[in-house]
Amino acid sequence: MAQHGDRLLGDDPALTAGFGRTADHRGVAVLGVDRGADLATRRAKNGGALTVPGYRTALRVIAHAAKFDLPVVSLINMPGADASPKSERFGQSQAIADLIAAMGQLTVPNIVVFLGEGHSGGALGFANANRLLMLDDSLFNVASPEAVAAILRGQQTVSEAIDLLPMTAKQLQQRGLVDQIIAHDQPDLVTVIGHQILKQLAPLSALTPAELIAQREAKFQDFLAQWPL
Repeated sequence: MAQHGDRLLGDDPALTAGFGRTADHRGVAVLGVDRGADLATRRAKNGGALTVPGYRTALRVIAHAAKFDLPVVSLINMPGADASPKSERFGQSQAIADLIAAMGQLTVPNIVVFLGEGHSGGALGFANANRLLMLDDSLFNVASPEAVAAILRGQQTVSEAIDLLPMTAKQLQQRGLVDQIIAHDQPDLVTVIGHQILKQLAPLSALTPAELIAQREAKFQDFLAQWPL
């Protein structure tokens, strides 16, 4: 059952949100960010860069998930959040911050799966999760490799920027942030991803709401502790 719009600014075509059932017939809330498959759909979906209505729609869905005790699964392929003047005018940074906070305080399990790119606070809004899964060729970082290289103003190449800031699935798994890497070239990849989600949900379902919240916080605190101030 799809959900549309934030009941204030409208709908965001880059976000697919709603409720369904897993292969074992368990109810689940699903948030999917899609950057499009061709020129026409990329234009329609803003290249996967979510706007304020997208984040607020996600907030509405996870609030229902918590109310009805449904785990949340987010499927991410996005360059980051929309940075247009319109989005800034309507409170983009606040909408992202609200989603990060709400995901962190969810009393139900939440899992994020990176299917392609996932960068900046735009992706982090969905990634404050109990479990992080990544396809082996996907990326997750504060910014895209190209943006990092541009910020460094030529001091680093794209490949050097990747080495400087861990963003690949393998690097992030070595640092304890990513729980499972999924090979992207497997036959019937959708089924494989579904099985991995169920595998990760099983132990989380036994945790209390307080334990779920504490586990998320510990996961990111352990990751941050690897970098000295």
